[in-house]
Amino acid sequence: MSNRKGRIRPARLQPGDKVGVISPAGVVDRDMLEKGLRVLEKMGLEPVLGRHVLSRHRFVAGTDRERAEDLMGMFADPSIRGIVCARGGYGSNRIIPHLDAKVIRRNPKIFVGASDITFLHLYLNLKCSLVTFHGPMVAGSFGRNPMRQSQRQFARMLFSEGGGQSLQAPKARVLKPGHAKGELAGGCLTLLCRSLGTPFELQPRNKILLIEDVNEPFYRIDGMLWQLKMAGKFEGVRGIVFGEMVNCRPSHKREGKLDDVFKEFFEEYSFPILVNCPIGHGREMWTLPLGETAVLDAESKLLNLMGSGVV
Repeated sequence: MSNRKGRIRPARLQPGDKVGVISPAGVVDRDMLEKGLRVLEKMGLEPVLGRHVLSRHRFVAGTDRERAEDLMGMFADPSIRGIVCARGGYGSNRIIPHLDAKVIRRNPKIFVGASDITFLHLYLNLKCSLVTFHGPMVAGSFGRNPMRQSQRQFARMLFSEGGGQSLQAPKARVLKPGHAKGELAGGCLTLLCRSLGTPFELQPRNKILLIEDVNEPFYRIDGMLWQLKMAGKFEGVRGIVFGEMVNCRPSHKREGKLDDVFKEFFEEYSFPILVNCPIGHGREMWTLPLGETAVLDAESKLLNLMGSGVV
């Protein structure tokens, strides 16, 4: 573990390490979970399931206390070297009152997830000073798609000895050119908006902001961006990297393309913006260290990570 500039960087993974698999949000499909577990095993890791990983309580994977107990148990267990969420969905916000930041800070370790897990990233980044990883999940990602490239980059990042990576997105589109340097922050747009007014509110000033979402009509995307704008969340942002915004479609053909929505919305801003990068619900997904410094080169469609987020 290291602590530079107030950020706690967890220890890297090594072959044979045990990694906890938990379901802090939605209910998990058993078949997808088993497929994803095999991916972790092929990487040389030993998955350890949380007690309630396959539980159900209405629309979430067990009661709030059960899901929180699984997460805290993995942080407290010294034999567990990392934690990978099984899937997103809904419910991460509900377990926050049952978490203990002091215990987490004393036992920092790799934590990976995306989508609804955005809320836990905000909590762990802001309240525990922990560098976390926005990346593929066991059932929701590795269990759903082959993700060959994502598997390799996931392993390079989390087994790394601390060096950075240069990630290029050939299919990305340049909305606004330029270069930017700052810590990575962000996640799912819906969850970033849901954080407003809470103690875990997104703090993107002087940072490169990651934004992705899925299955949203254009007017809702515009509305959520407007909410962030009115909350002052684009003031001081260094740059933005949008994900593929999978299945985000217009309600009417006259609405144009999503890039048209973005161009109009961000017309007044000068920071670089790259869209259609593999950071969300697509068939491939980068593993990115939230809280680590990166350089965005929009023209070259590059995101250069200055460090891997682990030691």
